[in-house]
Amino acid sequence: MVDAVSSTSSSSIFATQQTTEERLEDERAQFLTLFLTQLQNQDPTSPMDTNEMTNQLVQFTAVEQQIETNKSLASLVSAQAANTNASAVNYIGEHVIFNGNNTNLTDDGASWGYLLESEADSNTVNVFNAAGDLVYSEQGQTRAGERFEFNWDGTDADGEKLPNGPYSIQINALDSDNEGVTAEVEAVGLVTGVVTGAEGPSLMVGKIIVEMNEITRVSAV
Repeated sequence: MVDAVSSTSSSSIFATQQTTEERLEDERAQFLTLFLTQLQNQDPTSPMDTNEMTNQLVQFTAVEQQIETNKSLASLVSAQAANTNASAVNYIGEHVIFNGNNTNLTDDGASWGYLLESEADSNTVNVFNAAGDLVYSEQGQTRAGERFEFNWDGTDADGEKLPNGPYSIQINALDSDNEGVTAEVEAVGLVTGVVTGAEGPSLMVGKIIVEMNEITRVSAV
């Protein structure tokens, strides 16, 4: 159910570091060989100036230290990502409330919440299937500043049970001037899995992917 942690990016980073380390080691070995050869073959009466080569050796050491620092940072990032993924797995089997108008219809129905920013004269809650077809409508609440729940049993206007899967709602609220009223919509869904990626883990509510930053709270219902 839970996808393996994506390691494409980190593998690429480590591969680059390994190549850099190998190249640096080869260059340093060649440099030391040349350095020792020149020392052995120098004219004792006119010794060469070793300052430049010493500076070069110092630079090699500095690069090595930077590579080690990068490796340590990469290890910390990897450990943090593992902890984040482990935390996301704990959501499986829990109901979460998240920003958005899409959720998954199950045998127990589907639920949303909405809040009108201003008073409405009329309000119709429309339910759409994944294809964008209108499958159900009912009159909604019109008061402002109060969160209302909309629980749908998954049946259409004829009372026929529709197949489980992703559905969305649209709040069509109008004021006395027939102008649209803005509504904030939240969806409720059961977490069924976790997917991971470069940006971190996301939760699966049926076939719907929910980003972690979209979750507002966890529900006991």
